[in-house]
Amino acid sequence: MKFDILFVILILTVSAHAQDDDDFIIDSSSEYDETAATRYWYFCAASYCNPNVILNWSCTTPCSKTPYMDDVQIFVNATNENAGYSGYDPKHNEIIIVFRGTLPWSIKNWFEDINYIKTSFPYCTNNCQVHRGFYYSYLGIQDQVLNAAKRLTSKYPNAKLVITGHSLGGALSTHALVALTVNGYRVDHYYSFGSPRVGDSAFFNYVKSIYPSAKFRVTHDHDPVPHLPMEVQGFHHINTEAYYKDFLIFHKDVKICNDEKKEDPRCSNQNLLDLSVDDHCNYLGYNLAIGVLVCQ
Repeated sequence: MKFDILFVILILTVSAHAQDDDDFIIDSSSEYDETAATRYWYFCAASYCNPNVILNWSCTTPCSKTPYMDDVQIFVNATNENAGYSGYDPKHNEIIIVFRGTLPWSIKNWFEDINYIKTSFPYCTNNCQVHRGFYYSYLGIQDQVLNAAKRLTSKYPNAKLVITGHSLGGALSTHALVALTVNGYRVDHYYSFGSPRVGDSAFFNYVKSIYPSAKFRVTHDHDPVPHLPMEVQGFHHINTEAYYKDFLIFHKDVKICNDEKKEDPRCSNQNLLDLSVDDHCNYLGYNLAIGVLVCQ
């Protein structure tokens, strides 16, 4: 992810403001499943590997941590280089649809990330607006995603459907959640990691209205990406945030924040300064930057 960190810090500092705890709902009895989240994080890490490695499910650590993966297919948009894959996990009886994040060497991916212009979102009836770059990126692979969902749900009709993605892939996974839901699919689990903001407050309300079930946006400490695009630009995260201050060997302390009115400053939004790209790559004890180097 290409950032001008000094610019981000300056704007975020200006936009920071005090907020009362009463503005927020802490959902301590949520359905957040850390074991499942860890599994989905390894699936996300695998998405950065060479396509042939993914198809053969030989992607070193991510694949060895999730060895049960069949029926893998790649989807990719050659124009903007956005990609992901789908497959079936027989051990957990889950259909997995995964969206890859920004490639460090992809100028086209960077352009989609920094294109902060909004556009109207056609599914909404309440004048939703979304980040144009993320939305157009998703549209470039939407047909492949819907075809994958149709094929896998037909083949495994009793399986649960899981949507996940990291970074830019987190934004794409949000659009997939909406598209699959309005097309009649039941999405059982949604977990994104280090996702940027996708739309405005009207989009937040729309997603909540069509998908009231628990969905989790996992964040890590000083990861800069969840702060982009900025709130002062009219963007608002979807629910529900699962925030990790750190990942310790024997204990992972997660805080669940439900950003009904405003984004909760007790989760990732407390860290508006001292941002860390390393925190963006490191979730649930595994740094995908290490894995990317050995699975190309």
